[in-house]
Formats: sequence, structure tokens, C-alpha cells
Amino acid sequence: MGIKTELETAQPTAMKERAAATGEAREVADRRLLAIRGALGALGEAETAGKERRELDDAEQLAIVKKEVAKREQSAAIYDEANEAERARAERLEADALRAFLPAETSEAEIRAAVEQIIAEQGLAGQGGRAIGVVMAELKTRFENFDSRAASALVKELVS
Repeated sequence: MGIKTELETAQPTAMKERAAATGEAREVADRRLLAIRGALGALGEAETAGKERRELDDAEQLAIVKKEVAKREQSAAIYDEANEAERARAERLEADALRAFLPAETSEAEIRAAVEQIIAEQGLAGQGGRAIGVVMAELKTRFENFDSRAASALVKELVS
């Protein structure tokens, strides 16, 4: 079952939870529902982009939901800088709600082990920028969901 199907299935439940919730739980339920609707909207836009409507494959759906999470995290950081704690919290609640639909992220230890293995196998130690691209491309083939920023920083550290 793709992420879109999971989101479509979760939406009625989120609506019921929101209707039943009060106080703090109501805000969390509101944000969860908004996040689900926003992600479904982004998926719908992607399906209808171009001349013909098309079905998105699982990888495309995953990429879009990840992008939605990243947008909310970025907004939260901007709100933090502007001392808008409530808005930042709301954005993080939405990001967390969408993260629940993503596959579990690969651990830092697993990424480190894979990076070290790739560098050793391909003799990339000390090769700088070229090595970063090669290692990151290989990581993308090995892992479905990982923090690419942290992995890139780790690769830079290990190839220098």
C-alpha cells in the first residue's frame, strides 16, 4: 500500500479524532488533519502536473511526503528565529504527523557502517568532492529512507 493510500485511509480517522478531542489534544488532532490534507494536496498536484494525469509510484509518493515534512521543518526553524514559538510548534506537529507515514529512517550507525564500507570498497579515501557524489549515490540505492544531510556531512568527514 502506497503512502497516498495510507493518507487517504487515515483522513477520516483523523477527522473523527479531531471532532472528539478537546484542549491540547484538539490542537494536535487539528495539525494532524491539516498535515494529511496538505500531503494529499501535494500528491494530487504532482499527479495532475503536465499534460496528462498519471499515477505516482511509491518512490515518487515517498519523495513528495518527505518534501512536505522538510517544508514544515524549515518553516518551524524560521518561526523559531522570529520568536514565534506557537507557530513553530504547530509546524513541528504537522511534520511529526507526516513522519508517521514514512518508513523508519535508517540509523546513523547503519549509515556510518555503509559509508565506511563504500569508501573502502571503492578506494575513495582522500578524494573529496568526487567521492561524496559516489558514496551518496550508492547510499540511495541501499537505503530507502535516511537523513541525506547528516549522511553527506559524515561522508565529507570520512573522505577527507
